[in-house]
Amino acid sequence: MLQRHLQDTYEYLFDRAHDAIKAGGSFAPFGAGIRKTGEQIHTNVDLPIETSAPADHISGLIAGFRLDDEQNGLMAAGLVFDGRARSDDAQALCFHIEAANGDAVEVIVPYARRETGIAFDDPQIAPVQPEIFTEVM
Repeated sequence: MLQRHLQDTYEYLFDRAHDAIKAGGSFAPFGAGIRKTGEQIHTNVDLPIETSAPADHISGLIAGFRLDDEQNGLMAAGLVFDGRARSDDAQALCFHIEAANGDAVEVIVPYARRETGIAFDDPQIAPVQPEIFTEVM
């Protein structure tokens, strides 16, 4: 079941990020999660994008997820930002997604803007250390 929540969270984040880059330009990092009730949540950090770095938003999102997990219980959570692929420095959507059991993955999806729209390369998926669910029972 947790695998399904990871996939649902990724798909939600991907769709919203795709919409943002189709609209032209970059976007501030944002996140999504699934509460134990099954409720899908969307979250962002209210920082001015002109004077804040993506790392500020990411730190705020992680802190917010931890608080939401304490107060409401989360089964999965993740975030996305517009960044660069490590392999070739291509523009990429960068995801960090975790399940409540401590499983965490990084998904990098390189993309290019073309006259016909946004072209995505194959996702690069790697297991990473959890940052949201750091205390697994």
